[in-house]
Amino acid sequence: MQLLSDIIINEYSVIPQKISFKELQQKSLLLVVSLFQDEIELSVTEYASNNVYLSASYILQQKKFSHNEINYLITDFVHRYHLNQLTFQSVHIIYSSPYFVLCPIEFYLPDKKQILLEYAHPVSVLDEQVLTDDFQNIKIIYSIRQSIYTSLTQIFPSAKLFHSSTALLNLFFYHPMLMHGKFWIHLHPNYMEIMAKNEQQLLMYNMFDTQTSIDVLYYTLFCIQQLNFDSKTTDVYVSGNVSSQHSIFKILPKYVHSVQILHHHPKLHILPLDSNLISHYHFITLNHPLCVSYQENTKAEK
Repeated sequence: MQLLSDIIINEYSVIPQKISFKELQQKSLLLVVSLFQDEIELSVTEYASNNVYLSASYILQQKKFSHNEINYLITDFVHRYHLNQLTFQSVHIIYSSPYFVLCPIEFYLPDKKQILLEYAHPVSVLDEQVLTDDFQNIKIIYSIRQSIYTSLTQIFPSAKLFHSSTALLNLFFYHPMLMHGKFWIHLHPNYMEIMAKNEQQLLMYNMFDTQTSIDVLYYTLFCIQQLNFDSKTTDVYVSGNVSSQHSIFKILPKYVHSVQILHHHPKLHILPLDSNLISHYHFITLNHPLCVSYQENTKAEK
């Protein structure tokens, strides 16, 4: 399979301009691979310093990846960026499955997870691996195509796997710009994710397919209305691999109190080679580990 001609590749790397590959091999590294439905991202950072050495993405603008394309692009990422020549202290994989359900922990039964998932998504999961994540008092049940799961476990046998909702919820509750926010939308080329909370209580998380900025506006205002929020006092936080000149930033402010683009965690150290990355690109992939670490430290202190 050839790399699809309509894929856009975004890349930020300080190798070898600021650090040689040989020097990188001596570092204690963290790898994050995010498999979204129309974007695949990776980041290589250093544990001790939070220095970002590499961040890259493959983006499809007009459609979502097939399962075969995801499998191919995982392998392509590994070879293109010589990941098999590096040793990682930890590997995080974020996977965006459209088949998921958020279940209160008190209603969850391990032997019923497949039934719960099929009840929410009446599709066959025969070719799917059903997995779970935990976030606070929520059990996140989701499926991943068996062929993709097998590839990931073979290439990254010690990786920690997260559903994309888990990654976003960690950010929503523990990222400095979002900790006190109530409403956040993350934009992908062909779909969006919407989250809302009140203090420490999650009110909603969902995905919606989108084709235009009008779709984004519709689902944003629809969710605000369903939550009985007042749009005139609601601040909407926005992230995604989109330019600050994107039309949504011209349309949405007409209907809500304010629209704020999310920026990277202040503890991330990104050398000034790419202003887009410094601003907000690869937001989930780069910021997720810091928020997971913060959550784990907070839990340990309790």
